[in-house]
Amino acid sequence: MNPNKADSYIPALAKTALDLPPLWGRLTALSSDEAEFLSHFELPAGKTLALSFELGGVAFEDVRARIRTALRDPDGYYNYALAFTAPDQRELLRSAIGTQLPR
Repeated sequence: MNPNKADSYIPALAKTALDLPPLWGRLTALSSDEAEFLSHFELPAGKTLALSFELGGVAFEDVRARIRTALRDPDGYYNYALAFTAPDQRELLRSAIGTQLPR
């Protein structure tokens, strides 16, 4: 992954199902196609998430992503490699990330 690293982690809410409460975590890397998500909650690879977060003052709601890999670190956090699945949402992310790059 060749992400645009944020100056700090981006707080994110992850919904796994309509009847379950959302989970919290942080995006540690973000590009228009993929992201890295850090959380205390355990989820299996292959699961689909709906992420909500803010980037550059723009709110992103229910951005669909599939968990490619899930690894637990020694501190008990889970590191997820995510792939964004909706082309229209990837395009919106590409635009928002482009405005965040230094000129």
